[in-house]
Amino acid sequence: MRELPNVLSVYEKYHDKGFSIIGISLDQDKEALTTFLKAKNVTWPQYFDGQGWKNKLALQYGVQSIPATFLMDKNGKIIARDLRGEELDAAVAKALDTKQ
Repeated sequence: MRELPNVLSVYEKYHDKGFSIIGISLDQDKEALTTFLKAKNVTWPQYFDGQGWKNKLALQYGVQSIPATFLMDKNGKIIARDLRGEELDAAVAKALDTKQ
């Protein structure tokens, strides 16, 4: 929860420049997830399968703690992971610069 304001800020700052987020929900209750997303103004899509820590994408990417971040290039290659705070902002800015 502590990192969410930073992620929201980076999303708002770079979304119009091509930055997107896909959330992987580890929730089991869809209604609780929907309520949380609305309350926190999280607008990016969420992958929800109701399986909690057995979520298909979480298992595929080896998510063992949250938040887990994976910065991917336009080809889907992971170029950084587990970024927080200013590191996330700087990595996204750099990745977008290299796309231009």
